Amino acid sequence: MKKMRKGCAASIRTLFFGVCAHVCLFSCATPEKPPPQLTWSPPSAPAPPVQTASVVSQKSDAFPEWVQAYLAGGLRGVERLYAYRSAYVFIKENKGNNEPALGQWASHFSVEREFSRMVAKRVQNRLERNVKTYPDYEYGVFFENAVKAFSDAQYEHAVKLEDFWFERLISVEDGVEVNRHEFLFLIMVVIEKKTLVEQINAIFPTIPLVPEPTSVQLNAISHVKNTFFTGF
Repeated sequence: MKKMRKGCAASIRTLFFGVCAHVCLFSCATPEKPPPQLTWSPPSAPAPPVQTASVVSQKSDAFPEWVQAYLAGGLRGVERLYAYRSAYVFIKENKGNNEPALGQWASHFSVEREFSRMVAKRVQNRLERNVKTYPDYEYGVFFENAVKAFSDAQYEHAVKLEDFWFERLISVEDGVEVNRHEFLFLIMVVIEKKTLVEQINAIFPTIPLVPEPTSVQLNAISHVKNTFFTGF
């Protein structure tokens, strides 16, 4: 009987240590959880305030079609119009309650001075689209250098095509009665798509890549270059 009890005790000890060894082996073999992935999305433009407004004066009797398209759908709305189907459209806007100052700004607007910044901003937006981490992490030094290169570049054959202004009375904003006047000035600059594509493609090879990006970043750079004008 004692031998049976000793045998049972030995079996229990063997089983206990076997379970402990199994648990230890399992815990050691279990891989660590991967670190959380960086996520990023381009900063969205602030939502326009909810307004009750009415137009009280404007440059001409009727709103041009391009102004209506821009107010409803932004640049894409204008570029969908038949008249601009072969062009890239850029619109500079300025607003405030000082009509003389805004008029001076519009009359002194220079395509040569402003267009490079307009292109650089559009290039930046294109590079940021569909980025899963951070632009400078995903593209390396290429991102910052590209924005700078396009901002410093000189472009040919862009022209100021139209401008328009209107005054509106904003009576209610975000549920609060404000009754304030605001002028909005819009300037449209256009350039033939083929012309801008050629100039942008000529700039890409000049963008410095020092320090050299990683192989993953080089793949991302190559992909965005190959698909750059899709949705540009």
